[in-house]
Amino acid sequence: MKNTKRIAITLVLIGVLCGTFALAQTAVSKADDFRAKAEAAVRDRLGQLISYYKPTEEQKTKLKEVLIAQDKDLSDYDKVYGPKIKTLDDQIAAITKKREELKAEIATLEKRKAAHAEVRAELRLDHKAETNNVITPEQRLTRLSSYIRDNAIYYQYFAVLPKAQQEALKAKCDATALELLTTKKADDHNAVYAAARKIRDDTNKILTPELRQAGDREYLMGKTMRKFDRIKLTESQKSRIRDLCDRAAKRKVEVYAQYAKVGRAREALDKDRSALRHTISGMSSSSYYYKIRDEAIQSVLTDEQLKAGGFKRKS
Repeated sequence: MKNTKRIAITLVLIGVLCGTFALAQTAVSKADDFRAKAEAAVRDRLGQLISYYKPTEEQKTKLKEVLIAQDKDLSDYDKVYGPKIKTLDDQIAAITKKREELKAEIATLEKRKAAHAEVRAELRLDHKAETNNVITPEQRLTRLSSYIRDNAIYYQYFAVLPKAQQEALKAKCDATALELLTTKKADDHNAVYAAARKIRDDTNKILTPELRQAGDREYLMGKTMRKFDRIKLTESQKSRIRDLCDRAAKRKVEVYAQYAKVGRAREALDKDRSALRHTISGMSSSSYYYKIRDEAIQSVLTDEQLKAGGFKRKS
């Protein structure tokens, strides 16, 4: 009886040991299988690194282990998050499809809108012809001449021209406007602009630095004084503001002269022109006006005047 028990126990132990051994062999087999797959997966990348950097045998081994570890991390990540990424891809595809459908719908609506725009354009042309029948040729000539002059010379410069030059410029603009009307080019924007540009080139030859400075000074002075029209300024304060305007106008003329000089010099470096162009871009009459206004608020006006005008100094 005892022998029978011993035999039974022995058989059970042998079974357990055989099962454990089988599991161990299976685990080893799976590990070997994973290793083989991992090595196959990284073979191409490892080959690239070897081709690029010509590593030593020791480096090859280290690189291979790094690539296998990377492949394992990516594989583990994909097992967990792969389904979630697939869901996101499906959602993106659905939205993309909907977007394409919306694009087609928008295109259809835009065609319908364009058809209405064509009808409106025709109506506008019909009424424009009727308007032209009301406006006299003299009125059209005056308007077109003024438009050409405004594009040929800034108002502040025209205002400081000697009377004779003003009359000559006005006569030239009148003649140009008449020619455009006679040749049916008054509605051709390019033709009008080209005519104004030609007059502007001629006008620039008579605009001396002194005239430019005077024009900018008067423009800046007038705009600044209108800003302070609620304040009673003393003659001394007006003189100080005029001095600010004159200095700003002089600086503007000097920089423009430098730019013109560099532009004419064949050997001028592009960076020199770019630097001056950048400086000029911040030198519009409006930008100068704001600087003068702020400086007057900071250093010319009294506290009482600031309060009366509703201004505040910068802290």
